[in-house]
Amino acid sequence: MSKFITGKELSEAVDTIIWKAKEEILLVSPYIKLDAHFKELFEKQRHNHKLHILLIFGKNEGRVDKSFNKTDIDYFKQFPNISIIYVPNLHAKYYANEKMGVVTSINLYDYSFKNNIEFGVLYENKLLSKFTGNNDNEVWNTCKDLAEANAVVYINRPMYADYDDYRSSKVLLDLTEALYKGQAVPKSGKKLADFEDELDFDKVYSEMPTRQSEQKQTAAAYSPKPVAEKTFVPGYCIRTGVKIPFNPKAPLCHDAYKSWAQFKNEDFKEKYCHYSGEASNGETSVRRPILRKNWNKAH
Repeated sequence: MSKFITGKELSEAVDTIIWKAKEEILLVSPYIKLDAHFKELFEKQRHNHKLHILLIFGKNEGRVDKSFNKTDIDYFKQFPNISIIYVPNLHAKYYANEKMGVVTSINLYDYSFKNNIEFGVLYENKLLSKFTGNNDNEVWNTCKDLAEANAVVYINRPMYADYDDYRSSKVLLDLTEALYKGQAVPKSGKKLADFEDELDFDKVYSEMPTRQSEQKQTAAAYSPKPVAEKTFVPGYCIRTGVKIPFNPKAPLCHDAYKSWAQFKNEDFKEKYCHYSGEASNGETSVRRPILRKNWNKAH
């Protein structure tokens, strides 16, 4: 269902999207400036590790502080599960959560909400899936494609032990200092798909650090050894379709696992293929998380 909105109704729709989000907030705006009201809304979500914020901003290449000041980007860097993407030629504006979204003329900028005449189209009762074809899904998927194709400047991810035991978050990438010094973000750099949606706490801290002698530490300071990065192999949650590490022995994201663990039926019919992410129409399960046609490719 779609609805034309403006004025107070538009402002309240954006507020509701932020306040009531449970799984994901998608913020697409060339210009971002948070006033006290916006920060009150976001503060509810600031410690919510289950909520992923995907923030896409743009314009003013070389002077990004004109689009998104450093104080506000530092505020967003406090969130435990967030991806920040920079798109130099971005002009579109879209705000959404897993239930509703609004395509609009308004920037996420306090002045715009207080002073400008702005329009928008509100979509509600969203079914976020790349396999469905309503208009809001088209907007959602277009923004996701935009995020995956452009430069990642900041990634923070939650760490879990045993699926649902949240421990803390870990910054996987931070290029914001270089960005605010006017340095261009390399277009050939890492993309969103290169990062896991969540981290295994026990794997991150699998090796206990050992104390080096002072002599070795000094030598290391002048001759650092490159650390090989582990390649992320993407898989998909067989219940929700979200991207997770590929592991046929653990084919559920932590939220889906909590639901599955109530009954622990390994043969319960699920929705997606763990290997490809495509709809499985009930042909996958925890026991058999990969579609038969993909079995050889997955091994």
